[in-house]
Amino acid sequence: MKRRHITRFPRTALKAPKGLMSSGHRPSSVYDIQAFGAVGDRTTMNTEAIQRAVDFVSGKGGGTIYFPSGDYLMGTLRLRDNVTLYLENGCTIWGSTDLDDYDPGHKHLLYAENVRNIALVGRGAIDGQGPRFWDNGRLARWLRGEIDLPRTADMIRFDHCENITMEDIEVRYGAFWNIGFGDCRRITIRALTIINGIYDEDGPNTDGVNLWNCTRIRISDCDIQTGDDCIVVLGDSRDVNITNCKFTTTETALMISGVRNLTFSNSTIHDAGCGIGFRVWNGIVVDGVHIDNIVMDVSEKFNTGGQAIYLWSFPLYVESDSEIPQGEPLPPAGSVDNVTISNITAKANGGIFITGFREREGYIKGLTLDNIRIHMFGGKDKSALNEHPPDPYPIYGFHGAPYAMYFRYVENLVLRNIKFSWNKPERADWGSALRCVCVEDLEIDGFSGRQAKSSEAPAIRLKHVRSAFIRGCRAPAGTGTFLDIGEGAEDVSLMGNDLSRARQAYVVAEGTTPRIFEAGNRL
Repeated sequence: MKRRHITRFPRTALKAPKGLMSSGHRPSSVYDIQAFGAVGDRTTMNTEAIQRAVDFVSGKGGGTIYFPSGDYLMGTLRLRDNVTLYLENGCTIWGSTDLDDYDPGHKHLLYAENVRNIALVGRGAIDGQGPRFWDNGRLARWLRGEIDLPRTADMIRFDHCENITMEDIEVRYGAFWNIGFGDCRRITIRALTIINGIYDEDGPNTDGVNLWNCTRIRISDCDIQTGDDCIVVLGDSRDVNITNCKFTTTETALMISGVRNLTFSNSTIHDAGCGIGFRVWNGIVVDGVHIDNIVMDVSEKFNTGGQAIYLWSFPLYVESDSEIPQGEPLPPAGSVDNVTISNITAKANGGIFITGFREREGYIKGLTLDNIRIHMFGGKDKSALNEHPPDPYPIYGFHGAPYAMYFRYVENLVLRNIKFSWNKPERADWGSALRCVCVEDLEIDGFSGRQAKSSEAPAIRLKHVRSAFIRGCRAPAGTGTFLDIGEGAEDVSLMGNDLSRARQAYVVAEGTTPRIFEAGNRL
């Protein structure tokens, strides 16, 4: 005979478990999820029981729902005002692999809309079982366009919410983005572990944390491993602070596509396709970004670009010229202003690639790089895009971006205390260490680097550069020509440089007549 289960709602709150009290969270009301009928056997579908608990606690004015050790299987759970989910050590919330168990309009495991004062805390885990959605050849069939997306949306999603806290828990194996925020305020993410597979067969688009039009964000002390970007900041986001984190990804560790006032500091990046990336197109504003004290080991482990820093700006989101509508004017470009990147140590397959838009209003403005150390591995063939980077450059071109450092369409560029070195054996086609094209008001202070051995390229090449001030630089042993003052260059000052080890201090391109001022150089 089938047993009938009757859920008894607790009339009074339970005593808070020791783990909850020692965590620093001191709620006034704690409710054990098992009192609402939840069963932690990884077989029982708990969606309704847990939803009843959330609705009950929120209706009481708020409190903490306690998940003891166990495996709780469920579909979409809607979070409510003033509710904290506390996941005990040994507790895992498992997302169902049956899409019918999810809200048809919001295929998320946890979803909150227009909710205030919510928290996900504890020592437990939330597992979306993402790779299971791609089993039995479904990934290959989807890539061939034979089937629709057979997966959930963002595993954890917040829309139009305020005062959100996520702390200590482990979030793993989302089938799409792991955590997504849209139009949210006051977000705190602390000591989170996010784990996703990093190989193609683990599934695409598994970003760690995506922030769209969000404000007042604090992310700290997190360990994030994903198969796509670790953290993405988009739209009209503001006041973002990210610090003391570790990132592992085959794509980009931090991707910025719209923000005012962002700091990123004291973090490490491993095995990335790109360490720090910017993508900016029509309507996007990036203003006031300070990145400091980052160590990157962007190795040859994966067949990725391994670019340390990549900044792309163009009016349209395009991969090539062929995608630009013919006979139509381009929309205005987005804007990038007041970006400072300092104290970076990077080992990578590529250095720094920066390209704005060719029209003056699309130039990147006010870019400073200070105290940067880059060692170029050279583990990937980038010859197709290295010598003459196309314009427009492919938006996802960091996988093949030039080997060394390349700056184009920038106004007020400061390069201070930059040291660039090559892996061995060096290849002639790697070329110059630094190239600046269509740059206005360039300052190079304390640069040390040379061309790749056997290359006829100069260490530094300037083309269509107006007003260049070069001082305190040093040409290391093996330097051929240190500086090539190329076509369209104007007003070059060389002061206090030690170029004695260079075979030739500088050359001026034929037909170019720049004004050159020299003082105190050792030649």
